[in-house]
Amino acid sequence: MTFAEIGKLFNLTERQVNYRTKNWGLDFSKKKLLNHSFFKSGTKEAYYWAGFLAADGWIEGDRGRVGLALQKQDFGHLEKFKEAVGSSHDICPFMQDIAYRIRFNSEEMVLDLLTIFNITPNKTHTYTMPFFEEDYLMFEFLRGYIEGDGHFHKTNSGRVDLGLCSANRDFLLDFKELCEIALDKVITQMPVLNINPKGQVYSIKFTLDDSAKLINLIYENSTNKTRLDRKYDVAKLVIR
Repeated sequence: MTFAEIGKLFNLTERQVNYRTKNWGLDFSKKKLLNHSFFKSGTKEAYYWAGFLAADGWIEGDRGRVGLALQKQDFGHLEKFKEAVGSSHDICPFMQDIAYRIRFNSEEMVLDLLTIFNITPNKTHTYTMPFFEEDYLMFEFLRGYIEGDGHFHKTNSGRVDLGLCSANRDFLLDFKELCEIALDKVITQMPVLNINPKGQVYSIKFTLDDSAKLINLIYENSTNKTRLDRKYDVAKLVIR
């Protein structure tokens, strides 16, 4: 059993269980495996997962920790992330078992995510688009971000539209500009402000024709290891 599971039996947190076992001289900690250089590798996988973390993950600079949490139905995607970064850390349930998360300590990863991909500890309202040296890396990153904070919606006609949300309007404007360059056209849609219980968030949704072209571009070099199955099942309806 994990410390989190043991804690549930005794109404303790995972950290309290860990603390008590060490006080009793029972140190169950083992050196965990992790590819600390993963995000400086410059690979397509690194850019995809950096995009996904920029949308749905987090870093804790004071602890040198990286984390990713997803709803229960996307548990398999956490397993893909764990495999990609070479981690032996546990994927644990939290939020009353409606979601799962994986966390690990790596000051090297935190620094790379910060300096290469602009991922900061408090990025929700301030996140900015990183620089891309190659278009194919840009599409990997964008696919990761879209699968984290975007959506593919199937219409009644069987077509699919693409939309993206962010608390930072400037980020969506940068995203729109990159899409304009990729499609070689001017996109007329602009970010729209939405108010929800969690605060204000901006969204942008593309026309069906533009959505289909963008979906084809971002999935052109994808593999099973670098796509979220649930969203890909919708996206592939328009992939040629």
